[in-house]
Parts: sequence; C-alpha cells; structure tokens
Amino acid sequence: MKEKINIMLMIFTRVVTAIFFIASIYITFFFGNERVMASTDIWAIMFIGFVSAVCYLPFLFEINYSIIVMVILQVISFLIINAVILITGAFRGWFTFKNPVNAISFEAVIICVYAIVMIVSYIIDSDSAKKMNKKLEERNMK
Repeated sequence: MKEKINIMLMIFTRVVTAIFFIASIYITFFFGNERVMASTDIWAIMFIGFVSAVCYLPFLFEINYSIIVMVILQVISFLIINAVILITGAFRGWFTFKNPVNAISFEAVIICVYAIVMIVSYIIDSDSAKKMNKKLEERNMK
C-alpha cells in the first residue's frame, strides 16, 4: 500500500511540475511577462495533479492487462484528465472557447504535459526495472 501511495505521489509531482514548466512558457507566450498566477490557479493545478494521480490507480493493480485493455485504460484516463483540465481551465479563465487559436493551443499544452509525464514515467520506470533485473542477476550468480 505504501508503495502505491508513493507512486501516486510521484505521478502528482510529475504532473504538477510539468504543468508549471509548460504553463510558464504558455503564459509568457500568450499573456506576456506581466501575468501573475493567482493562488487559486496554483490550487487548481494541484487539483489537476490529484485527479491525474487518481486516474493512475487502475495501473497500480497487479493485473496483467491485455494490450487492448491497457490502451483503453490509457485513453479513458487521458479523456478524464483532459475533461477536468478543460473545465478547470475554462472556469479559471486560462483559455476561452471563443478564441479557437487559444483553445487549440491550450489543448496542445494538455497533450504536451500528458506526453511529458508519460515519457518521464516510462524512462524512470524502465531504469528502475533494469536496476532490479541487474540485482536479481547478480544474486542468481552467487
């Protein structure tokens, strides 16, 4: 259980970090250097990180999903996270559907953040798996 909570905290941290990184670029590009982030925006970003961590729950169960089920879970997870971000972003005034360029660029930001988090998670998890396999090989040789 402790390991699953740690994984969820890592997902939360990766999502929030990626959002702040990409949002800094996005805000500077679309709103300029004078835009200040309100504390409610920070809470909204942490809420998005929390939702992302919760959406990761199905992947924490030790079940061998088929490739099709895994893809379906990934798509559902992305759609939930995407919907939460779009709703939160629209209510917070991060973008408007009335400006198509702004809305499309915001969606591109969502996709970038999701991709960054998935790639970083894959790289870190692969590295951890390689280290564990190496230790197992060393133990088996003794």
